Amino acid sequence: MEDKKSEIETPQAETAEKPKTPAKKKNNFKWILLIVFAALIAKILLTPKDPEVAWLDYESGVKLAAKEDKPILIAFYKANTRFCTDMWADTYAHEASIQFIEQNFVPIFIDVVKEPALAKEYDVTYYPTHFTKTPDNKEILKTRRGYDTPGQFRPFLIESLEAMKENPEN
Repeated sequence: MEDKKSEIETPQAETAEKPKTPAKKKNNFKWILLIVFAALIAKILLTPKDPEVAWLDYESGVKLAAKEDKPILIAFYKANTRFCTDMWADTYAHEASIQFIEQNFVPIFIDVVKEPALAKEYDVTYYPTHFTKTPDNKEILKTRRGYDTPGQFRPFLIESLEAMKENPEN
């Protein structure tokens, strides 16, 4: 009889362990989720940012331009406008454009929503709008409105440098 009793107890022992299996699966699933989440966070934190122009605010940029005797590039920007978004994603993220701008100009970024007085002072109503100015911030060399690819924007910058050389008083 004891043999029959042990046969009966054995299946009960197996059934007692079965509820643990789904709990283990849930626990494993949580660990997998945690690992995937940690991997995504690590990827986001470790992915290098796209290169970008080292923009300055208006006041700091004007002072630096005078100190370094470099012409000023002023970019008027308005968030969520198609051409501004395209210009910053394409032209201002282009490595050759970044290097050319930073070597030859003091770049100033103006968000027209945050600095409407400057936009009004320059009569900016289209975005993006770019001005190049003399290092003393007194004379506008060139003006450009709208989106340009890197290849279209570079001639504007070169013409600005040439205009500055033509006027020896700058």
